[in-house]
Amino acid sequence: MDVPDGPLIPPWYTIPGMSEHLKPGSVVFGYVIERLLGRGGMGTVYLARQQSLNRAVALKILHPHQLRNPAAVEDFLREARATARLNHQHLVTCHDAQADPDKQLYCYSMEYIPGLTVAATMQAEGPMKRSMALHITYQIASALGYAHQHSLVHRDVKPDNIMVNKNGVAKLLDLGLVRDRLDGVGSTSAGKKLMIVGTPEFSAPEQSRNPRLATPASDVYSLGATLYYMLSGRPPHTGETIIDLIVRAATEQVYFPESIPVDCRDLLLLMLARSPDERLPHGAAVVAALEALAQGRAPKLPEKRLQTETSPAEDMVEDEPAGSGASQRRRVRRVRRHR
Repeated sequence: MDVPDGPLIPPWYTIPGMSEHLKPGSVVFGYVIERLLGRGGMGTVYLARQQSLNRAVALKILHPHQLRNPAAVEDFLREARATARLNHQHLVTCHDAQADPDKQLYCYSMEYIPGLTVAATMQAEGPMKRSMALHITYQIASALGYAHQHSLVHRDVKPDNIMVNKNGVAKLLDLGLVRDRLDGVGSTSAGKKLMIVGTPEFSAPEQSRNPRLATPASDVYSLGATLYYMLSGRPPHTGETIIDLIVRAATEQVYFPESIPVDCRDLLLLMLARSPDERLPHGAAVVAALEALAQGRAPKLPEKRLQTETSPAEDMVEDEPAGSGASQRRRVRRVRRHR
């Protein structure tokens, strides 16, 4: 079936045995489709040209089968809003969002970044040099620090979601699983089903147990797992099944192959700690740790985090000054002393 020119939507067509996709030349809300870039759980991403400005964009269109689930539609729109809410040099920029419920079409456009994902680069070239891996980590940590400052948690930092252009500039993609920490809820389409949000090989133990427990420290773990992958060519934990993988990440120490430099191991220990309380707490802390590493100093947890660890409460007996005509009393005050 041919797809008519112009915004006569929906322009989906199907070839037997293949998933729905758009023909090159199809026009969607003023965007001319050029070619397929990739597919995800929620939508398909195309290289398209915005007619009004004559510029290349990445156009993400919600999968037709998701239209049967109103919550999935809301999740898609939430992703677009989250992307548009942030403006950082290492985060992909959202240009525009369009929705036509009558024609069952939802999409949003983003800046097009010519380059390769970290995953694609690793598949082609193998493990990265220390300098390149740390450079990418620094850029993505700064992007996460910005998102965390705006109360957003990405929840799916991984090699497939980091794009690097020919000049070495890295950008964090795909805010489809982003969660506002102030909302107290995860994806609206999750319902009460048992779900794994994120990618198990790169997800923090607490996020694998319960996606709603994800915090900025969970993103730090995922970035640490990505750094481990860039340096070694494999994630920090593997397993024959997803459950096996999750259990190992929650119970086993990280093993460092010889390909991971010794100074990077100290950083990775702070990023891949099983407990979020023993982990670098957010993207800005990772940036600070990387700067310390570059200056030849050992990375460490922020002082504020160390000071919040307290010993059990101790009883302290004090004399309470007596008032006029009153006998002196003694009171017990419970105090906490820092370790």
